[in-house]
Amino acid sequence: MSLKGHKSRKSPPTPEPSGQGIFHFPIGYALAFIFGGAATAFVLSTSGSSQVATLPTPKSSTVSHYDLLAMTPDQLAKVDVALMNLLCAKGLPGAEDLDIPAALKKLDEWSAKVKHETDRHLYRVTDPQYAAHYNYSEARLRAEFIVQVLQEDCGVRYNPNRIYAPDFSDSRDTFIHGMLPDSNGGTCASMPIMYVAIGRRLWYPMKLVAAKEHLFCRWDDGKERFNIEGSGNGGVDYPPDDYYRTWPKPLTDTDMATGVFLTSMSPTEELAGFLHHRGMCLHQNGRMPEARSAFAEAHRLQPRDANTFTALRTVCRSGQRPMYSQNPAADTWLRGTMPEGLDDSIPNITIPSVNPAYGIPNQHQPLPFSGVTQETRR
Repeated sequence: MSLKGHKSRKSPPTPEPSGQGIFHFPIGYALAFIFGGAATAFVLSTSGSSQVATLPTPKSSTVSHYDLLAMTPDQLAKVDVALMNLLCAKGLPGAEDLDIPAALKKLDEWSAKVKHETDRHLYRVTDPQYAAHYNYSEARLRAEFIVQVLQEDCGVRYNPNRIYAPDFSDSRDTFIHGMLPDSNGGTCASMPIMYVAIGRRLWYPMKLVAAKEHLFCRWDDGKERFNIEGSGNGGVDYPPDDYYRTWPKPLTDTDMATGVFLTSMSPTEELAGFLHHRGMCLHQNGRMPEARSAFAEAHRLQPRDANTFTALRTVCRSGQRPMYSQNPAADTWLRGTMPEGLDDSIPNITIPSVNPAYGIPNQHQPLPFSGVTQETRR
């Protein structure tokens, strides 16, 4: 039942910490480059304080998506998902004025705002007037306040021009810089990444998850697990996995057998997704050699993703075939064995044992969120 119409009341005075259900997060604004996919230090405090991991120091030499591709999975797990996303947007149409340090600083500021509002409303977990709305779950309240604060206080929203007319030619529609102040808004390809980036800055165990032509968030701390659907304007919902078996497009048993869908992504799989979005933007803008390279790398990182495989096949067969020096991975796909001594060391492509059943990116897909609820606040 929706509690959206309930009248909110001011937060009671903050009591001294008792250790019951209270989190203590030292917000460090210098943490912009960390919190990769393995941010699992979130602990519901029952002893008066939360445990946090020692934070690694990022390498200042990480300046492009090529640096990410050179990392091991363990190294990639220490990279901030927001930084990873923004590096994959560099050089794309719509990212001409992208200032990555400024963007990361803004995310830190928004994280502090989310933390403040969350702490101010933690009493609702046990308040009879509100507790049922959050399913008596502190984790669910914390997840909801990410979406609510970002939408209501920070201006994060779905780009209304893309609800019924998907267009990947502008990177602001598929990467998180499109939701920074004075920008055009995001889509389901970018809004979940924003929520996860904020959540990981607060040590929340949040993951990215793919449905068919859709992305959503998941909270999973090993004890409590729920999906978070916030790619709308003005609400948040918690659909079960079965919901995404049929929405926004049906998932077949073959789709599920790939392991790509409805499973929490690793940092490597997150990077593959961002490179796929990069490839779509490049493809839409006619930059075919770069699109082939982006799709080839995405396919290398996630060879079981039939959508990336289909996109790679599409761009490799359109126009003039690339020269080895431009994109040996694409030519390898066309010709077979990788020749030696190339000046561009893109690894060989492994063709997945799945039959791609859906076509190139840019499919028309409305986003009907009817039943989305969100509590009012002050």
